[in-house]
Amino acid sequence: MLPSYRSSRILVLIAGAIPFACAIGLFFNWQEDNAVLRTQAMAITAQLHTDSARIRAVNDWVYHNKGFAKNDQYFLVSALGPTPVQVMDRGGDCADKSRLVAAMLNNLHIDAGLVMISPCWYCEFIHTVVEARYEAGLMVVDPTWNVDYPAGDGTFLGVTDLSGTNRGQQRVDELRHQRPATDKVQAMPAADASFENAVAINWDKNLITRGVATTLRLVGYRPETLLRPGILEDPKFLILVLLSIATAMALGGLLLDIVVRSITKRAGRLTSILVDRA
Repeated sequence: MLPSYRSSRILVLIAGAIPFACAIGLFFNWQEDNAVLRTQAMAITAQLHTDSARIRAVNDWVYHNKGFAKNDQYFLVSALGPTPVQVMDRGGDCADKSRLVAAMLNNLHIDAGLVMISPCWYCEFIHTVVEARYEAGLMVVDPTWNVDYPAGDGTFLGVTDLSGTNRGQQRVDELRHQRPATDKVQAMPAADASFENAVAINWDKNLITRGVATTLRLVGYRPETLLRPGILEDPKFLILVLLSIATAMALGGLLLDIVVRSITKRAGRLTSILVDRA
């Protein structure tokens, strides 16, 4: 027996209410995480007056915070990896620590995103760093080795500046001479400071990403220069967005059904009137 129209409406409302309620709860939980990140980031940078100094300080703090083993924690979906707060609590590998740096900087209203490095164009990614926007442009910081890349004139180098040069390796050599033999940078592979194939988003990953990249170029953007969206690096925020979409789809379907039924009824009445007059 098919459910009545009234029952169907109730089911649709329930289908929309469940993700909506989950989204509300998750939103406040996500805000609590951001408050923790913001408080820590502000404490680290309290005496600093430039974004470049704040970026370097946050990078240095994350480098020294906890260990470097892959963080196996996650929120709901293991494939999304740990949240920034989970990385703060337990440490993590290059991708995890970079995720934390970017999240802390974004909570200071400093635009930042992850950059993945590979040894060749179609090779697997081997390392992850952060590119952040400071007062003179974009700069790269690496929380795994505690490295940044000064240009020598008071400014810093971004991915575009480092790509196609050996300035990354030169900076690592410089730090090896400056720091003690026990410092972690002594073991930094040259490939981790090579930016020829560094990307914030793998635009060649599939047909969809290639289509988006083409569209961006057509409207005047250079996709290879865009920072990686923070939504991709915060599992709670990503799930929050998905729950919001699910709620909108459920309620939108209900609204569409109501409109279509209303139009159908009016059309039926009009037809009846015309038939009676004929």
